[in-house]
Amino acid sequence: MHFCIEETDVERILVVAYRPNAGKREELLAFLAAQHRRGRELGLLDDIRPLLGEGTHGEIVYIVTLRSGTDVDRLWEDPVFQDLDASLSMIARMVPLQTLDEAAASYMDMASLPVHGGTDIPR
Repeated sequence: MHFCIEETDVERILVVAYRPNAGKREELLAFLAAQHRRGRELGLLDDIRPLLGEGTHGEIVYIVTLRSGTDVDRLWEDPVFQDLDASLSMIARMVPLQTLDEAAASYMDMASLPVHGGTDIPR
C-alpha cells in the first residue's frame, strides 16, 4: 500500500491520555466535551464526535481529528481553550500514552465511553 500526500497541511489526529483525580472522572469528561465544542466553534474540528476510551486504571484517552496541523497551534493559542485546559489540569493529569497498560501491546484495546453532548461549560 502506498500513500501519496500532496498537501503540505493535512488533517492531524490528536491522542491524549488523562488520569483523573479521585472522584473527578465525570468532570473530566465534561471538560473534554467543552474543549471539543470550543474547537468546533473555532472551525478547527469537524462535527464528528471525538473518541473516548477508558484504560484499566481509569485513564481517559481522548482522540480527535483536527482539520490541519496549523489548527493544533491555533486551538492551543485560543484564550477560551486555554482557560478550559487550565481548569482541566486541576482535576486530571495528562499522562504519556506509553504509561497505559494497554499501550504495551501492538494495539490498544480499551473500553469505549459515551461522549457528553451537553452545551454547558463545566464550572
